Formats: sequence, C-alpha cells, structure tokens
Amino acid sequence: MRNDLRNPNEPIAPASSQFVSAASLRARLDWFNKLRWGAAFGVMAVVLIAGVGLKAPIEVRGLMLTGAVLLLLNTAYELRNRRFKAVDIAVELRLVKVQMVCDLLALTVLLNLSGGVENPLLFLYVIHVIIASLLFKGREIFQIAWLAIFLFTADVFGEYFGLLPHHHLPTAGEVAHELSFVLMTLGSFWLVILFCAYVGALIMKHNRSIKDELAARQAVLLAEDRAKTDFFRFVTHEIKSPVNTAQSGVETALELGGESMAPSVRDVLERAIGRLKQATKIIQDLADLTRGGILKEENLTEVDFNDLVSAAVDDQRDLAARSSLAMNVLLPDPPIILTTIRNMAETIVANLVNNSIRYNREGGRVSVRLVDTGKRVRLVVEDQGIGIAEEEQDLIFDEFYRSTEARETSTLGTGLGLAIVRKFVEELGGTIEVDSTVGRGSTFTVTLPRKSRKRRR
Repeated sequence: MRNDLRNPNEPIAPASSQFVSAASLRARLDWFNKLRWGAAFGVMAVVLIAGVGLKAPIEVRGLMLTGAVLLLLNTAYELRNRRFKAVDIAVELRLVKVQMVCDLLALTVLLNLSGGVENPLLFLYVIHVIIASLLFKGREIFQIAWLAIFLFTADVFGEYFGLLPHHHLPTAGEVAHELSFVLMTLGSFWLVILFCAYVGALIMKHNRSIKDELAARQAVLLAEDRAKTDFFRFVTHEIKSPVNTAQSGVETALELGGESMAPSVRDVLERAIGRLKQATKIIQDLADLTRGGILKEENLTEVDFNDLVSAAVDDQRDLAARSSLAMNVLLPDPPIILTTIRNMAETIVANLVNNSIRYNREGGRVSVRLVDTGKRVRLVVEDQGIGIAEEEQDLIFDEFYRSTEARETSTLGTGLGLAIVRKFVEELGGTIEVDSTVGRGSTFTVTLPRKSRKRRR
C-alpha cells in the first residue's frame, strides 16, 4: 500500500494561498536557492576563465564583485532558513520578493558590466518572471515583470545617453549603438517579458482554480468522514452496554438452568451467546476503526516484537487446532525491539493471524515470520487458504468489504479487520501489501519502522 507524503486527512490550503503551508513554500524555494548558487559560481568561473585566463577585455573586478555579493546574499538566505522555522506564509513570500528584487538588481549590474543591450543574456530576466508566476499571483507577477522592464530599460537608456558607463563587447558590432537597434531590442524585450508574465499568470490561475475546487470537494469528504466516525462512536458507546448485559443474562440463565434445561432451549441460548459474542466483536472493531490521533511521543513504548508475535499466535492455537492447522513461527535472534504503540501493534498481528486461520483450508499451514531489515522490521503472515482474487486485493482494505471467497466460506465477519490493520499500520508509519492466488492462499507483508512516528505531510 502507498505511504503518501501527504496526510489525506489534512485539508488543502484555502484559495488565499498557493501553498499547503509555510514549510511547503520553504521546500519549494530550495531549488530557487540552488539556481542562485549555480548562477553566482557560474558567473565567477566564466569571468575568471575569460578575463584572467584568456585575457579578454572585460570588467573582471566589477563582475567578480557582483558575483561575490550574490553569493553573500544567498548565504544569508540559507543561514536564515536554517535558523528560523517556516511558520508564516506571508513572511516567506515577502522574503522571496526581496530575494527576487536583489536578483534583478544583480542581473542588471552584470549586464551593464558586460555590454548591456549588446549582451544576448538579457533574456535571463525571463527566468525570473517564470519563477514569479510559479510563486505569486497575477498582480505580483506583473510587478516583477515591470521591475525587470524598468531596470533593463533604465540601464540601456542610461548607457545610450552617457549617464552610465558602457562596456562594449568585443564581438558586438557598431549597429548595437544605433537608436533603431536599441528601440527594436527594447521592444522585443518588453513583448517577451509581458507575454511570459501573462501566460504564466493565466496558467497558474487555472491551476489554482483546480486546487480550489479540489479543496472544496475535500472539505465535503472530510465532513462526511467525520460524521461517519461520530456515528460509529455513538453506536459503539450506546450498544456496548446492552449487548454485554444481554450476554451476561443469557450466560447466567444457562448456568442456573444446568442439566435440567431442555436440549432445544439450551441450543437456542448457546446460539444466542454466539451471536452476542459476534456483536461484541463488531462493537470492538468499530471502536478500533474510529480510534485516531493517539500517535504521540508519550504513547510510545519499547516493545519486544518477538514476544508480541509469539503471544498473538499462542492465543489462537486452539482456534487453529479445530481445523488441524499447523502453526509455524520464525523469529529472529536477537529479538526485535520496536518503539511503538503496543495495543496497535497487537491488533495488527492478531487480526492478520486470525484471518489466516479462519480462511485457511482444513489441515493447512499458517506461517508467521519476522525479518529484521535494519531500520525497519517486516512481519509476514502466510496461509494456504481460499485466497483473494486479483481484482479484489485493493478492495479488501476498505471498511465492511468482504471478498467473494470470504463470503462463500463464512457468513461471520464484519469486513473491518483488514481496514483496521491498514489504519493502524499507516498510523505507525508502515506499509502493508498482499500477494494472493485464489485457492492457494495469501501472504500479507507488514513493514514497520523501529520507531513509529507520524507520517510526513
């Protein structure tokens, strides 16, 4: 089963934000910082090779200084990110805008020192506009675009009218100094920048509308899921006491009646006890299914998983003996110690072993083994029973679902056992898989971490 990075019970962020959290925005910006490292080191390497190694007539000192400033700024960003956790999306977005303004200023200085309008790398501004479209909304994207236009246009006209020094590229022709070339280049630059801003804003607006629709649908599904959970909790609370009282009453009647009770009456009462025990199991399953939010540090304890598995198997040996089943248990030495929630781990093992017994063939075998894989432990429960059709193997973990073979084998069962197993396995940070062939048996494999912790969102 998949172990998604995102918790399905975590609501999608509302329309006011493009990001799930400030932490997710911070993670998105990691690659932005990596680009900046690459750009700064790249500029300095090219300048050293061309200006120092090849003796090209370029402004080595100014270009190296600009690259060094870019490195210092990026170092400051990195140190700030390591020291302070991402908490507020608005704060993170403001910092990104400051970064982009500094980057655009640095790019403008680099272009001024390397030919200005003569430098074909002037369209590096487009990269910043594209990045802005991924991070910001419509008006903010155009603010970055217009800032890029203003800075480059000011540099070009400043150089053309002699207000700023012009550093001529040796490969550039005299045509680069003509007003028609300058105006044509600026016109193309404006067109490309504004077009990229418009298309980027349009695409991201469409993506955000899809996200908002998904958020609304998810909100409905989460509300329905909470209502279902509340209903299950209400049912288990309300009917547990009367069922226990009824079972106790029937058992007392059997004890008081003794041998003087008519066989037909005793048979009815014994079958009633069986049904009441089944009802009690359903109530317990519903209680387990609605249990949640308990994976906290204070609830974790060190558990000898070898002993836990042995005890779970021993508890069900009598049930296995009724069908003449062989129980094979293979445990590693030394024992595996898990830091986990004991009752959840016990429920996982007990449900899987119980299923392998109930749905096995007469005289078959149940194999339970633990495998130590280092940071994780693998529990494998294998039987030689009825098996599960391939098309139903994803469905058996759904609540109240029973496979065709299971329904044909027994009318008993709630269809909750495997749903509870999956829920607990995932809450403990593990995964569960099934491999089965109809008529040949099933193998369930549970992988758990040595120390359980909440899944990353």
